[in-house]
Amino acid sequence: MNILSLYLNLPSSAALYTDGKVAAATHEERFTRLKNDEVFPRNAIGYCLDQAGIVPEELDAVAIASFVAPFDDLVVRRSQWTTEDYLKEQLLRWRPYLVDKSATLPSLTELFGERLTLDMYPATYWKENLNAPDRNQKYARDRERMVADFLNIPVAKVRRIEHHRCHAAYSYYASPWRGEKVLALTIDGLGDNLNATIGVFDEVGRYTRAFETNEANIGRIYRYMTLLLGMKPNEHEFKVMGLAPYGKAKHAQKALDVFKSTLFVDGIEFKWREKPTDSYFWFRERLEGVRFDNIAFALQTWVEDLLTEWVQNAVAKFGIGKVVIAGGVAMNIKAMGKIAALPGVENLFIGGSASDESMAISAGICLAEDLAREAGKPWDSRAVASLPHLYLGPSATPEQEAAVIAGLDSSKYQVSPSPTPMRIAELLRDGKILARCAGRMEFGQRSLGNRSILADPSDLRVKEKINAAVKSRDFWMPFAPVMMDKYVHRYLLNPKNLESPHMTIGFDTTAEGYEAMIAACHPADRTARAQILHRDTNPDLYSILEAFETLTGRGALLNTSFNLHGHPIVNTPAEAVFVLENSGLDGVILNDHLILKRVRA
Repeated sequence: MNILSLYLNLPSSAALYTDGKVAAATHEERFTRLKNDEVFPRNAIGYCLDQAGIVPEELDAVAIASFVAPFDDLVVRRSQWTTEDYLKEQLLRWRPYLVDKSATLPSLTELFGERLTLDMYPATYWKENLNAPDRNQKYARDRERMVADFLNIPVAKVRRIEHHRCHAAYSYYASPWRGEKVLALTIDGLGDNLNATIGVFDEVGRYTRAFETNEANIGRIYRYMTLLLGMKPNEHEFKVMGLAPYGKAKHAQKALDVFKSTLFVDGIEFKWREKPTDSYFWFRERLEGVRFDNIAFALQTWVEDLLTEWVQNAVAKFGIGKVVIAGGVAMNIKAMGKIAALPGVENLFIGGSASDESMAISAGICLAEDLAREAGKPWDSRAVASLPHLYLGPSATPEQEAAVIAGLDSSKYQVSPSPTPMRIAELLRDGKILARCAGRMEFGQRSLGNRSILADPSDLRVKEKINAAVKSRDFWMPFAPVMMDKYVHRYLLNPKNLESPHMTIGFDTTAEGYEAMIAACHPADRTARAQILHRDTNPDLYSILEAFETLTGRGALLNTSFNLHGHPIVNTPAEAVFVLENSGLDGVILNDHLILKRVRA
């Protein structure tokens, strides 16, 4: 069975599920080169079909994640908004409506007419429906026809799958657990009019939802506290999380009291002490005078307290200790680390990039289950392969690599064919910063070694060098390590032997681990967002780590995404060389070549 699986919002993504396995998955931004691009994912679809070697007529079905879809968000290109645009939305749209109690809510298309993009696929659809009063509801329904027409298949083959069911399915099917009960929680900003659910997967993977709500406004409040702190919502929440450990409890108490005066947990429900009129101005008025780092500290503390209480209560209520979590809030790795430490949580697994883009993977699995049941066939989740890795995107061809090599200026670059892991490790030991564009590209927001910048994590100076040379990251933001599995207990405090192959859990470090990975740990609290690597997951990357271990006695490298600031992660060798030419990188590792900048005398 071949099922194409799509997410058609920010960032638009596609995956192909075939015969019990996710064969391909990627994002449209990797082709258009616009970060978080939400346009129709024609390139991502084309890649997935090509990777599987099939044509649209061979698809048994197509799944679209989410029933509800925002026409207005797409045509105003929210993915390309600036912080100033988000402030404009608050000032001119939400403040009049929610705070001043205006009778009407101005539309995004009215306020952001200069940003309208009406030439997307389908060609005439957006202009024709721009002024329709029911355009958002109409677009939600029309997506099946759009997809069917694009693929030239019957519209009956295309179905929508509910948002939080997709989230729950992703968390479960990404995990290694089958044949036993698993507690699945979802929590996000909003999807299909819900923002949190609790459900159970039974021994054969049948999912039963036990709780749902639209009152868990954690994700929405975190989003607009990001804006209040001068950062971009829907993109820079991780910066707020990274800033939080620099705050101090005694100076953050005022802000913490503000947050605690709102949402709280009662059993498995979220309730309000006082419900804010809105998610921005209400907080801005009450947090005035509190320093930025202490606002971040209070926000993160409040979120961690809410989530740990909610999960602990859910575990106690349902009597299930194996827990999976998905949705945008699950990207908060510090909170996930706190949940992992709860005494009632036997084990925790967070799938890679568990926010909305991951539904492009899980919607197809959900539809496969629906089709099987409708055909009177039993469904057993053990027939669906887990996702031990996310290397599901394109890999360069020898021809692409050769073309890039041929175009290099030999006076500026030295090219070595077939570099050994030891040669790469020697350069890293000597302080070089190398980027790797080899193998299949990772799915998701985090680089996992195939589209990564690598460096020696034991030298703090490397952080400054990477920031100055490539990343332009905020000074408080930590990098992350990739480590060999055999170093987990030497470097991390991980008593439950949690797996974290996708950098989804924040761990406390041991004294040895912090010294070995100091440039890849958070300097304020010494935690690490580790990618725990097994040899069979990525043998080539593992070999580089082994060679580095031989030279240095350390079993980890600094790993950060291979991209220029504000741009998507690189996809092709040509893009990799472009970053090399326009940054302070020392070299690039391709599938079959090592490119180094020549040192000028």
